[in-house]
Amino acid sequence: MATAKKLALISAGQSNIDGRVPLTELPSAMALPLTNCHYCSNDTPQHEEGVFQPTLKASDLSDNRWGFDLVTYYQITQVAKYDLYVMKCSEGGTSIDVHGEAGKFNDHWTADISQLESPGHSLLLQFKRLVQTCLQASQDELDIQAMLWHQGEGDRGTFSPVSPVNYYHNLKAVFQACREFVGKPDLPIICGTISHHSKQYDPTVEAGLLRLAQEDSDLHVIDLQHATLRDDFHFDAQSSQYFGQAIYNELITQKIIMGPRIDIQTHVF
Repeated sequence: MATAKKLALISAGQSNIDGRVPLTELPSAMALPLTNCHYCSNDTPQHEEGVFQPTLKASDLSDNRWGFDLVTYYQITQVAKYDLYVMKCSEGGTSIDVHGEAGKFNDHWTADISQLESPGHSLLLQFKRLVQTCLQASQDELDIQAMLWHQGEGDRGTFSPVSPVNYYHNLKAVFQACREFVGKPDLPIICGTISHHSKQYDPTVEAGLLRLAQEDSDLHVIDLQHATLRDDFHFDAQSSQYFGQAIYNELITQKIIMGPRIDIQTHVF
């Protein structure tokens, strides 16, 4: 039976939101398929037609791996009892700056499409098409209430010294573009920092994100500097669960949803 409350979210970023934790490490309470979670991503079949999967299944995830956002979707649907619609575009190893990871011949999040070899390499355009196609194809009128984002590793200085320096302005342009294509200049965006344990952590990238959060009252950042990892770059199951639950609590704090808060231990890492 469908729940009475409805919520639509958009989600985007690189590998940690794409998901890198094996399904064998999914918390026992979070069995799939996830009911009341209508899911459309660049990994789901028929996404180009904007078709939502009626439940979120293991086969809808990238290579049967999960990320922190799945925990948020679980809390929204099973704890707060919302009927959730998710529109997600993610790809590992991608930067905003065209000089960052993957090089100019591959996909990037840049808002300046003219810098790309082809518009087909624009993740921002791919995201826009996915979201707008889902909205047009849905028989229900969906009101997007928030965006989840995690990215920044691909803009570290390993590839180019300009990428981290430009991160503040590049990220600001990406968020502005996302808000424009959903028609909400004040769309709340919830994201997290990169773990300081990661070999892809860059302090200039983090400073750019935190500077933007100080200026943008609708940008909310979860501090993940101490988050533990499963390898050199990616959140482990514990950190993914913490991050996903923290986002859920932030959605309640910002009055985007109503529901019981989760008592998360302050020091779990």
